[in-house]
Amino acid sequence: MKRIVGSLIVCWVALAVGQQREWTVREVTEKVQRRYQAIRDATAQFTQHVKFGFSQIEQNFAGTLTMKKPSKYRIVSEHQTFVTDGSTVWAYSPVNKQVLIDRYKENENTLSPEQFLLNLPANYYSTLLGGERSGDSYLITLKLVPKDDQSFVKSMKVWVEEGSWMVRKVEMVDVNDTEKTYTVQDVRINTNVRDDVFAFTPPPGTEVVDLR
Repeated sequence: MKRIVGSLIVCWVALAVGQQREWTVREVTEKVQRRYQAIRDATAQFTQHVKFGFSQIEQNFAGTLTMKKPSKYRIVSEHQTFVTDGSTVWAYSPVNKQVLIDRYKENENTLSPEQFLLNLPANYYSTLLGGERSGDSYLITLKLVPKDDQSFVKSMKVWVEEGSWMVRKVEMVDVNDTEKTYTVQDVRINTNVRDDVFAFTPPPGTEVVDLR
């Protein structure tokens, strides 16, 4: 009887803490990649926390990310608006009243979702750090170290939501020991975002610097 009661207590505790399946790095990576492949467009709110390595100054701001395949992005925050249609890039600073225009260049070091996720196994050594509860979600944490020792990124941590297999948080440390943490909220997927969202018309009085 004592053994039965003991077993029941162990089972109850396991259920109470939300016992999770053991995932491998390969399984998590493949599920994230398959999830991204099913996304045509997405819009998300995000927050960014930056801690500069040399000065230890910290900054926080929020913004909106809109993306559409292939290679279309619009990132809007109080400090800057960044827009690309996959061919041209507009980087607008409302404080400086200036927009820089250039050709969109994507290479193996680009941290766009397409390049980052599709090249994840080839470009990074991955380690599974474990998981943690966040509200009703369970987040699986991966540590990523670039295989290229010349990479600007020193290391990354990525928090992936089990079940939806969406990236919810990214923590990046660069060669200057600057730490950037991005947290994603309120993601909307496949809402048929219009192409004209990924074009930019400078406000009147904006200085235009064309680098093409």
